[in-house]
Amino acid sequence: MIGDSSTGLSTEQRKRVTIGVEMAANPSIIFLDEPTSGLDARSAKVVMSVIRRIAAAGRTVVCTVHQPSPEIFAMFDNLLLLKKGGWTVYNGDLGPQSTDPESMLPISSARNMIQYFENLSPTVPRYEQGTNPAEYMLDVIGAGIDTASRSVDVDFVQSYRNSSMSSLLMSNISKAGQGEKVTFTSRYATSFTTQLYYSCRRWFSMYYRNVGYNYNRLIVVLIVALLFSLNVTHLSLQSVSDQATLQSFNGVIFAGVFFTSAVQNSMSVGVIGNSKLVYYKELAAGMYAPFSYIFGATVAEIPWLVLVVGLHLLVFYPLAGLWAATDYVVMYGLAMFLFVMVFCFWGQMISALASTTQAASLIASPTIGLMVLFCGFFIPGYMIPYPWKIFYYIFPARYGLIAAMPKQFYCSLSCIPERQVSENLLRINCADPSIKSLADAPYFGSGPGCSLLYDMTNATAGAQGIEFVQANFPGEAFPRMTVWDYWSSTTHSNINDVPLFLW
Repeated sequence: MIGDSSTGLSTEQRKRVTIGVEMAANPSIIFLDEPTSGLDARSAKVVMSVIRRIAAAGRTVVCTVHQPSPEIFAMFDNLLLLKKGGWTVYNGDLGPQSTDPESMLPISSARNMIQYFENLSPTVPRYEQGTNPAEYMLDVIGAGIDTASRSVDVDFVQSYRNSSMSSLLMSNISKAGQGEKVTFTSRYATSFTTQLYYSCRRWFSMYYRNVGYNYNRLIVVLIVALLFSLNVTHLSLQSVSDQATLQSFNGVIFAGVFFTSAVQNSMSVGVIGNSKLVYYKELAAGMYAPFSYIFGATVAEIPWLVLVVGLHLLVFYPLAGLWAATDYVVMYGLAMFLFVMVFCFWGQMISALASTTQAASLIASPTIGLMVLFCGFFIPGYMIPYPWKIFYYIFPARYGLIAAMPKQFYCSLSCIPERQVSENLLRINCADPSIKSLADAPYFGSGPGCSLLYDMTNATAGAQGIEFVQANFPGEAFPRMTVWDYWSSTTHSNINDVPLFLW
């Protein structure tokens, strides 16, 4: 929501926002791990001034810091100094405090810490006025830059253990009684309905601000629609008379449906992947349940998917010359919406399961290729051997194509006797060359796939068997049938399912 390494807020601003987010929960103690890392001197002072104000308001702030400047080091009240190996060499008050005339905040002189080390032994280096107390303490314990030539005969760990500072600390710990056990009525900070509301609200804001993701996929959908539909604008699906033209329409519809959906898969990977760190942090804090998080992402995605399908219908459907009947348009749009949604959430699922966004992208891309291969379009389902046929059933591409494509080739009448109703069995003569389409008089069939064509390659026999052709087209060297007869017979993997999607 606030940008990444190249856009949005600066590093300093993002750190301040992070602190503000933590303060929203009104914590009694705040842990900060190197809040000044990656910042210049000015930005580091701004961030630490914010933290100092929080501490001055009565909250306990535990903060690790790396190479602090004298101004930043003076903002701390107490110091826990660890030597290599994790041994404590100092744990106490830094020193007498005064007030900074600019910020009006208390600052420490670090005099207590300096005097503690100087009193340990004459061999301990003396502090020079004006130098950084943080660098001095590191030089003393041997963690500084120029310490190789110095010889200090002091065991700082043992000296601390024998000090009054350590005794006072252990005495205070022993006097501290066990506090009251903290209990909560619910695992999460808010009710379930409140979680859903704010999750949806945040996701809608994120999608609105994520211009690159949403507008880029709309542009790609527009390009895909124009790229494939313009190849068949000079043809008419309702007057197909040969196999080549039918295959052109078949390929264009497949490409338009599949690639419009596949784009959503590859582009949606980053949505979940880029927000997983925030999700893990907020989930650990008990801000919401996992279902609330996913619910918000799902609801926010739907309006954009509707826009994607609407753009596809507006451009691809008329340019490709698909059937303009209302029920056909509605069925195609509904099938496209479900297909696009499945692909989009398929990509997000992979992103949620993968360790990184890059790994999710590497996994999602090959799944698109597998779906193309095993969707039943290039290799009919009955020709795919086991165990590879399992992909034919588990990948969603097959079901989306079954829902979107068959109706565009459908005809209510058929040249195949076993598909004809009893009153049409004797009067339909598809072998008559004067008949161009069963949609014309005297048959008046309905649907875009009623024009007649010759099966010049005997593809029907290859898909259904020679016995099927001999039984339904006796004595015909090249069977003549409707577009729907040919398409449904040769796409053997879909023929048993299409009645489910025909009204």
